[in-house]
Amino acid sequence: MRVAILDSGLTQGHPHLANAMVTGFSVEGHSAPFVRVDEDFSDRTGHGTAVAAALHRLIPEAELLAVRVLDHELRCTTEALAEAIRLAAECSPDVINLSLGSGRMESEEPLAAAVAYAAARGAICVAAAHPRGRMLFPADLPTVLSATTHRSCPLADLFSVPGPLPRFLAHGFPRPIEGRATTDNFFGPSFAAVHLCARIAELLASGPRDFGQICEALETSCVGEWTPGPGH
Repeated sequence: MRVAILDSGLTQGHPHLANAMVTGFSVEGHSAPFVRVDEDFSDRTGHGTAVAAALHRLIPEAELLAVRVLDHELRCTTEALAEAIRLAAECSPDVINLSLGSGRMESEEPLAAAVAYAAARGAICVAAAHPRGRMLFPADLPTVLSATTHRSCPLADLFSVPGPLPRFLAHGFPRPIEGRATTDNFFGPSFAAVHLCARIAELLASGPRDFGQICEALETSCVGEWTPGPGH
C-alpha cells in the first residue's frame, strides 16, 4: 500500500515516524514550468509531518510518498497543486491524501483534470473539506472522497454527511504529542482526511478498488449520519 501525502513535506527521523517507509520529492514554482526536486521534501512547518505521523499510526505498513507543495505559509497555487497531483499519480500510489484546497471557482477545472489523471492511474483522491462548510476544491469535486470533522467525533468512528458529495465526518486530531495537552496540537479537516484515508487504504487492501464500491463500503461502515446541531 502506497499513500501520497501532498503537504508541507516530511521530517525524516521524527520519532512518530519510526520504521516508516518514506520516499518523496518537492514541487517548486508557482506556475509552469515547475521543477521536481527529488529527495528534497523536508518539512517547512510541521504540518505534513503531523499528517504523515497520524497516517503511520493508523496504517504502519503503508509506504508514505511525501510530496512537498506548500510553502512556508502553507500556501501554493492551483497550478502547482494540479501538477503535484499528476506527479504523485505517476508514482503509482493507491491513495492521494490532500489536506489542502482552493476556494476559487477557477480552480475547479484544473484540479478536476488532475484528479481524473490520478484516477486513470488507479489512485483514489481524499481531500479535506472547508472547516466552515464553504466551497473548496478538490474536496467539492464528486470524484473526490472528502472529510470534515467535529471535536466530539471519536477516533474509531466514521459518519456519513448527507448531501450530493461523497463526504464523511471523521476524527479531526493528529497523533497526540507526549506530555502536551490536546489543545496544543493541530485540529481540523486536514486530519479528518487522514483518518478517512486510512479507512480507504484498509478497504483497498482487502477488496474493492472501484470508486463507487469504495463509497458504498464506507457508507456501510459508518456509525450513522452526521446531523449538525445549532451553531455547527
